[in-house]
Amino acid sequence: MSHAKFLTRCLQLANYAKGRTAPNPMVGAVIVHNGEIIGEGYHHKAGEPHAEVMAIKSVKDLSLLASSTLYCSLEPCAHYGKTPPCSLLITNSRIPKVVIGCSDTNVLVNGKGVKHLQSHGVEVLFSADPTTFRQLNQVFFCNKENNRPFVTLKWAQTLDGYLDSKRTINEEASLISGPLAAVKSHQLRSEVDGILISAKTLNWDRPSLTTRNYHGTNPRPIILVNNTLPNSSALENLAVAPLFIGKVSELEGDKIICDPYEIVQWLPELLNYGIHHVLVEGGGRVLQSFVDSGIVDQWHRFTSNASINEGITAPNLLVPQTTYKLGTDRYERG
Repeated sequence: MSHAKFLTRCLQLANYAKGRTAPNPMVGAVIVHNGEIIGEGYHHKAGEPHAEVMAIKSVKDLSLLASSTLYCSLEPCAHYGKTPPCSLLITNSRIPKVVIGCSDTNVLVNGKGVKHLQSHGVEVLFSADPTTFRQLNQVFFCNKENNRPFVTLKWAQTLDGYLDSKRTINEEASLISGPLAAVKSHQLRSEVDGILISAKTLNWDRPSLTTRNYHGTNPRPIILVNNTLPNSSALENLAVAPLFIGKVSELEGDKIICDPYEIVQWLPELLNYGIHHVLVEGGGRVLQSFVDSGIVDQWHRFTSNASINEGITAPNLLVPQTTYKLGTDRYERG
């Protein structure tokens, strides 16, 4: 039997919960009997039943489990958390065979789920290529393996490589990208826990940092403070209470007091505030500082057809992996 189509279905199911499962991974599961899917499920959000539980509960005739195969995008858990171990449920359900997309490198699992299954006589197989399954949970794996949030950079630039023109605080920011790029940008915001900008960008541009052009939860603003403190009226534009990072001892609210450009020092602390995936939007120095620190897991660039000849230079990155047109803009991702 080919396992690929059933593992692909696991990926489809897992993606239904994109942006809603942190700090847990996205997981999908299906149960197959005689080549037909008889049950399926996915993990909806942290604290709720895992994918394997949902799939088993959806099976109408539980007697079929003893002659079925369970497919799961990620190794079943083997520890007690907010829910009991899925590996225990599988063996208690007398499921004889499990096919897994990729291992779970979380120290609480990391082979323990497979070991439990095999010790109870369950045949365990893995996908021939775990790459797609690891990509599904790249944020989760970054959190667990690197002990820091997954970092995504996003910016819009002119054709000649500028983020904005040289201007004063009273002048409007240059409108660079088109309306479709704005929708895509807000989609990216809906998939992260925090959105990071400098205090200067906050004061000059007065952004709300919401997902208003796309359905989703507003991420928490993270304001990087060096020598410029956030303006109180600019802070009022924010839809969510911010987290301050840097020279912020005199500010009220959640804060991490540090050198704001020592990114490797304070970035892991964001996990303590429930920020597992951070979107960095600017300004120019902030974006470049992440590039220079070598802490960029993913980036998105929107390039317009316009040129302004001089201004704030955009980050310089490698060749993109994906490029296509988005309205009048060129959209690239790497």
